[in-house]
Amino acid sequence: MRIITTCFSAALLLAANAVHAQTRTRTIEYGGGMDLITSAINPIAADSAGVGHRAFGLQISGSIIAYRMLSLSAEGGIVGMSDEAAFTQETNQGEKTSGVAGGIGTLSAGVRTPPLSMGGAKPVVLTAGVNAGHSFLHVTRTITNCADCHGEDVSLRAGSFWEPVVTLGLGSGAGAVSARYRTYLGGSDFDDALMVGVSVVPSRRKPAASPPSAESPPAR
Repeated sequence: MRIITTCFSAALLLAANAVHAQTRTRTIEYGGGMDLITSAINPIAADSAGVGHRAFGLQISGSIIAYRMLSLSAEGGIVGMSDEAAFTQETNQGEKTSGVAGGIGTLSAGVRTPPLSMGGAKPVVLTAGVNAGHSFLHVTRTITNCADCHGEDVSLRAGSFWEPVVTLGLGSGAGAVSARYRTYLGGSDFDDALMVGVSVVPSRRKPAASPPSAESPPAR
């Protein structure tokens, strides 16, 4: 928890500095993306739950980036893993075997460097940062596409994490490729997660200009 508290404190401090120093260029960006996930499950937890030691998945995300430095993100997706304690059941399509899959949702906040241009006619832009947050996970063992088949919850917990992130994109801000390495903190059944994805920043909004003061001369 100390790591998460430190990250949030740093985010607020950097945002405050950005507001003070960049009042003429401040912006708020709204973006989204998609990631492929591969995650290592703690062997003891995996054996207890009857699943493999690695999970794979896909997620989509939405984010708000303020002052080009402070980010808030929400993610949702699906993960799957091998079923080491599978059961079989007769269905109207013959005997079927169970599988394990689940849904994962994440809320996080982070800080990052301002975009660094690498130059060129179409400059490549590099940003780096760190996020901290919490993931919620619900995993079940059941038979796919079977309404009345047996199903059961699988006891696996994701939990809190921190992650460095690197993003490489075009200077126009239209699209980027990102990589994140997530490290889960104590109490999680997952050791880590590697995410590689693509993202877009579809809109940028500038705050409304402040009205002229009473002492300002009228425009001519």
